[in-house]
Amino acid sequence: MPISILLLCVFAFVPSLYAAPKGLYLNCGSTKEETINGIKWVPDNVYIKTGNVSEIKTPGIIPVLSSVRYFPDTSARKSCFEIRRLVRRKRYLVRTTYYYGAFDGGKEPPIFDQIIDGTKWSTVDTSSNYAKGLSSYYEIIVQAAKRAITICLARNNKTASSPFISTLEVIDMEDSMYNATDFGHNALSTIARYRFGHSEFMSYPDDPYNRYWMPLNDPKRLTVDCAFNITSTDIWNMPPAKALSKGFTESKGKELIINWPAMNLPASSYYVALYFQDNRNPSPYSWRVFDVKVNNQTFYSGLNASTKGVMVYGKQWPLSGQTEIRLTPAANMDKGPLINAGEIYQIVTIGPRTHPKEAISMTRLAREFQNPPSDWSGDPCLPQGYSWTGVTCAVLNVNYYKIVSLNLTNLGISGTLSQSIGRLTSIESIDVSNNKLSGPIPDAFKSLAGLVSLRLENNGFKGPIPPSLADLPKLKELHLQNNQLEGQVPDAVRNKPGIDIRT
Repeated sequence: MPISILLLCVFAFVPSLYAAPKGLYLNCGSTKEETINGIKWVPDNVYIKTGNVSEIKTPGIIPVLSSVRYFPDTSARKSCFEIRRLVRRKRYLVRTTYYYGAFDGGKEPPIFDQIIDGTKWSTVDTSSNYAKGLSSYYEIIVQAAKRAITICLARNNKTASSPFISTLEVIDMEDSMYNATDFGHNALSTIARYRFGHSEFMSYPDDPYNRYWMPLNDPKRLTVDCAFNITSTDIWNMPPAKALSKGFTESKGKELIINWPAMNLPASSYYVALYFQDNRNPSPYSWRVFDVKVNNQTFYSGLNASTKGVMVYGKQWPLSGQTEIRLTPAANMDKGPLINAGEIYQIVTIGPRTHPKEAISMTRLAREFQNPPSDWSGDPCLPQGYSWTGVTCAVLNVNYYKIVSLNLTNLGISGTLSQSIGRLTSIESIDVSNNKLSGPIPDAFKSLAGLVSLRLENNGFKGPIPPSLADLPKLKELHLQNNQLEGQVPDAVRNKPGIDIRT
């Protein structure tokens, strides 16, 4: 679900003495690099090869929302950013931000899907926020399975309009952060990150990881100021001290009950982290003991919240609808319970991927085509319904998909046919007919034991007919006509009963 953010002045002036947060910050559609409030924003055209750009002319808009990249090609199933030079198995916070600004002359923002490394992350629907004059952002914490992450925007059947994006951020996280999560199989999609008792938004430089902390203030509640920096080594999510500098509390002997977050949550599993810090001067008596319940289920019993600060979490907590946090003080406590901040993430199960060997082969194949289909980026097979144009896949095992067919006929593709095609060992049909391909036919087919049909006709292939065609035991169709080839089809192929050969 989207999280709203104001268009104007959400970032405070950042003195140069602060180190910029580690990561990559893309100002989508922009043509220049600029540093804004201590963060260097760069153009996005190095990380994506498709799409158009448009300027947003909303008065008073913050600079990073003043342009968008959008994707009008209706034939493209998805359009992907590829972020390279990452650290394998390191976790990153990925944030996408959207402000429609009527870039296409319409009145309603388009609705489309987000995909990360072949897994559908969420549906982007910014209509409600845009009607209020707000931009929207989405976040997910993922582990890089390899040295690159792909973030894709994909059309769905909810709108015919063009997907678009304002900014894309990929921020380095520390190894300790959110480490109760099995990032090999799951990711964390941000639902809420709030600091209680505050009335101001907070991010970098107060949070060196540029996480967005939204304020939650209620004049009817008792609020305390916590003046002591966090010292506990147990808070491995590393919330900034300023996030815990205030908190909600209750009078002695009373329960503290908070309905948070405000929205109803879909039934799912969530990562829930709650942060507590006593506000009194450090002493042997400065602590508060209370029980924590979430939706009337015990979350933690006998929590001791001192001035050092403490975090409690549930790594797969079931939530549905409105969430209630109830803090019940222990008997004889001279102070009521308190809470300073909280985070809730929906657990996203990482789906299967195209087998790495075949994904690499397809990437190499795309690089040797001069004009491949515009959606040839991201995972070649996944998620289901968003495979590359002309690519048909099937389940290989619980973790991976395999490529079984390649049909690129009549797509106007030029360039050469890569030797890497020989690494698609599960493929049964290859059709690149009626294009503008040139160069030799690769002698790489001997590993394609399951290939039944090979159609290369009506191109500009030159050179000898490869002898490796004789190593295809299941070949039943071979069309090579209207090229500039030399020699004969191998006898082992010509003598196969029932084979359809055209040269």
